[in-house]
Amino acid sequence: MNPPNLTYDELHRTGEWAYGQRPDQELADALSGIRPGPAVDLGGGQGRHALSLASLGFDVELVDLSEEALAQAARSAAEMRVALRTVRSNIAFYAPPSGLQVVVAALMFHVPARHASLKAARLLGAAVNHGGLFYLSLPGFDETTRRLALEILTAAGCEGSAEKHVVTRQERPRLPVPRRNETRAVGFRR
Repeated sequence: MNPPNLTYDELHRTGEWAYGQRPDQELADALSGIRPGPAVDLGGGQGRHALSLASLGFDVELVDLSEEALAQAARSAAEMRVALRTVRSNIAFYAPPSGLQVVVAALMFHVPARHASLKAARLLGAAVNHGGLFYLSLPGFDETTRRLALEILTAAGCEGSAEKHVVTRQERPRLPVPRRNETRAVGFRR
């Protein structure tokens, strides 16, 4: 059993959307041409990306350590009448299903140690179909963060790019630490 993540459970306990309700525009753009199929939203919190994917017809598994976030995502999925599976797991111990069309890893690969992030990226990449999408975002935008994003995509066996995105308070109203910039990366499985 994984230890509780009190910081994020407390963040999500109010039921308000901590990271905004809308999916990242870069993810929405990257989904063009990807046929619906199995998808994983790793560290997806309250499910802003997972719910969007489910509404597009993807078979989505939302993975997060926060029970509060997963409960809110399940309630939102029921209200939207979309199917969504939730799994409580630390990303370092998560074993993804095979045959994935999409992997979303937004604002979570910076949390574990670098070796754990790269191990998770390799496992996820091995589970993604040829031509499948690996979407990633990391807090901050500097050369070190950009290199980490590209290193994660490479570990996942994906070719892609990383770009800067300025985040507004409206997009992320309740982050524990305000983040003004993100590195967002899109890769496709070779």
